[in-house]
Amino acid sequence: MSAPLEGIRVIDFTRYQQGPFATVILADFGADVIKVEEPNGDYGRRMWREPDGFSAFWESLDRGKRSVCIDLRRPDGVELALRLTDTADVLVENFRPGTMERWGLGPDVVLPRNPRLVYARATGWGSKGPMAHLPSFDQIAQAYSGFAQHAGGGPGHRPEIPYPGIADQTGGMNLALGIMTALYARERTGRGQVVEVSLLGTQLALQAPELQHVLHFGTERPREFRASPTVGHYQCSDGRWVMIVGIDQKFWPRIARALCLDHLIHDPRFARGYVRYKNRHELEPILEAAFASNTSAHWLERLRREDVPASLVQDYAELATSEQAWANGYLMETDHPRFGRQRVVGPHIQLSETPPRLSFPARDLGIDTEAVLREAGLSDAELERLRRERVIGPAEG
Repeated sequence: MSAPLEGIRVIDFTRYQQGPFATVILADFGADVIKVEEPNGDYGRRMWREPDGFSAFWESLDRGKRSVCIDLRRPDGVELALRLTDTADVLVENFRPGTMERWGLGPDVVLPRNPRLVYARATGWGSKGPMAHLPSFDQIAQAYSGFAQHAGGGPGHRPEIPYPGIADQTGGMNLALGIMTALYARERTGRGQVVEVSLLGTQLALQAPELQHVLHFGTERPREFRASPTVGHYQCSDGRWVMIVGIDQKFWPRIARALCLDHLIHDPRFARGYVRYKNRHELEPILEAAFASNTSAHWLERLRREDVPASLVQDYAELATSEQAWANGYLMETDHPRFGRQRVVGPHIQLSETPPRLSFPARDLGIDTEAVLREAGLSDAELERLRRERVIGPAEG
C-alpha cells in the first residue's frame, strides 16, 4: 500500500521545534515536505551541535524534508515562495503572528491563489488577545500555563520545568492532527482552511483534568510526592525505583499480596480508596519498607504476577536497549550519509494498512533548492540569476 499522505506536498516555513515536529510526522506518513530556510539556515541546525557535526535536535526534528534556501526578505524570494505554495496542499509556519503577512505570505494572499491549501500556523499565545504578538518559546508556555508551578508541587512551591520541549513536542503533535483533519475536511468540501495550534493552548489541553478541577472548585488538588500510596514510585534494596499505578480498587489486594502484606487487605485504615488516601502517611512508610527489603527485579516479578501495573524507572540508556520499544518500531535503525548506521526515534502512530515509514535523514542546507524550483517551472537561466543575486542558496561561509 502507498503511504497515507503520498502525493501531499507540504511547504514548511517552520523553525525551532513545535512546527518542525509536526512536519516530521507528515513526512513519516509519506508527504513531500519542502523546508524553506533562510540563507543562514534554520537555527535548529546549530542547536545541540557536537564537535563531530551531529545534532540530535536537528536530526530528530527535520528528517524527511527537502531543503530549499530562499531569502524571504527579498521580493523575488517572496514570489518564489508563492509559486511553491500555488500547487501545494499544505503550508506550515510558526513565526510570530503578523510576520508572514508582512512578507506578503499571509492567508489573505495565499488562499485566494490556492483555495484548496491548508494553511497551518503554530503560535505561542494564539492569534487573539493582548499577548498574541509577544514572543514565546516552550518554557514560556510551561510557565504561563501553570505547568511549571504544578510540576513543582503547586502554589507555594518552587516551579519546575520537568522536561524542556514538552510544550513544543505536544504542540507539534496537535498541529499534525489539525492538518490531517483539515485535509480530510477538504476531501469533502474541496476547500482548504486555516489551522492554528498554540503552545499555550496545547499546555492547557495537556493539563485539562487538573485545570478543570480549579475551574470548578477554585483551588488546586493537593500535590505530594506520590498521587496516593498505591500510585507512585518506591525505592528498592538495589537502589532502583519501581513505579506502581493501582488506581482502581481491584489493585489494592493485588499490591498487598505482591508485597507480602496480605494482612493489610481488609485493614479498615486501608481497605478502600478514600481511607487509604486519608491514612496515606501511615500506609506509605509500610510500603516503602516492603519495597526496600528486596530488589527491583524481585518486586517487579511479583507485581506482574499479580497483574499490577508496574514498571522500573529507566533512564534513556536503558530505554535504548528496550525490547518493547524496538518491537513496536518506536526505536529503529537507519543509515545516515555522514554518520553511518544510526539508532533513531521512529514513528509513534501506527496504521495497519498504510503504515508510516521512517523518512530519510535531515538534509544539508539548501541542497534541494534547484530541484524543487525546477519542479515549480523555473528555467536554468532564472536559477542562475537568482543564485547570482543571492535570492536563493545558502549564505557564503
